[in-house]
Amino acid sequence: MIILDEREFLEKELNQRGFDIFDFFQDRRVLSLESFVSLELKRRNEIVLVDTETVLSHPEFQERFKTLLNTFLGVIFFHEHKNSPGQNWVQNESSYLKKIIGEYCLPMPELSWNILSNQMQFFWTLVEDQKNLQKHLAQFSFELENVLQNAEEDMQKAKKIHQTLIPKRNEEIKGIAFHYKYSAGDGGGGEFYDLVQANSKIYHIIFSGQSYLLSSAVMALLSVQKEKNFRPETFIEDVSQEAETINSSKKKKSDFDLLVTEIDPASLTLKVHTQSKTELYSDTHGHLNLQKGDSYQLIKGEKVIVFSSGFIFNWIEGHPKNDLYDFMKKEENLSSGELMSELFFQLNEGKEGQFLKKDATLLLMEVNRHGIHKV
Repeated sequence: MIILDEREFLEKELNQRGFDIFDFFQDRRVLSLESFVSLELKRRNEIVLVDTETVLSHPEFQERFKTLLNTFLGVIFFHEHKNSPGQNWVQNESSYLKKIIGEYCLPMPELSWNILSNQMQFFWTLVEDQKNLQKHLAQFSFELENVLQNAEEDMQKAKKIHQTLIPKRNEEIKGIAFHYKYSAGDGGGGEFYDLVQANSKIYHIIFSGQSYLLSSAVMALLSVQKEKNFRPETFIEDVSQEAETINSSKKKKSDFDLLVTEIDPASLTLKVHTQSKTELYSDTHGHLNLQKGDSYQLIKGEKVIVFSSGFIFNWIEGHPKNDLYDFMKKEENLSSGELMSELFFQLNEGKEGQFLKKDATLLLMEVNRHGIHKV
């Protein structure tokens, strides 16, 4: 509690009424108005008791005084009955000073003193409860940090196991071979890849995010969509809404990247459904600059590689002077398996820890030269 009382008028009255026996009064600070207006502008869980005449005698400090009052829990003004200018000043300023919680004219009857003591006791209890709550929150924050640290360690172990036991995935669908490889990163969230067959089309999805909550939510949405006969437009809309819902409760928003492509195995047409930071490369046409809504005609024997946003990030970080597509041209004679192994060998070369900085995903699609497709 702060008291502004340059006349030593208010504190004398409070001591005579026995306020010195209360806990809220024992840690008071008595300040001059000049010292008060020099305080830092920050939120304070205190109340201020003001001798109105102290403020009126310093017009040069009044604007700063009114500004500082907004940082306190509340303010109570005191003045004599005969001090009409003081009473008028408080009444006029009450329209702007929303922290005024009381105004008393001295001398005043015993009932008014009881009301004042109860009022101050109430605010003192409120402040003490807030302090206790802050202590509990600090302890909870400490315990939560330990839990999150342990969870992160477990996640790192899980990433290592995943990287070791499930480094590759290969499958062929209707004359198109899909080869997938993944390497774990240190960051939160992560990347995942999936292939979906629906409506005589093949869809592949690569999701990259820095939030475990969002990543797990998107995986859950994908599982539901696969059971309902996957529709790309519905899935993309669901992911967008889920991300908006999760980010609405967070100060720091979680960025993500989503690639959804569609392949018609009959006509060998590849269509891009999302705007993404992933990059595509063809061994026959080089870098494919495909935007949302663009289509690309595959040909027999062609290899198309999809580099996730995490892969691109790690490559730029580790090979700032080595262009990825120049490297691809030099290694174009390698088989699909050899090419993927060499790309990840280059990506992991020189890394400082056991993981890359971010998860990295690579998808290689190879059209069978002898597959049956529309011409």
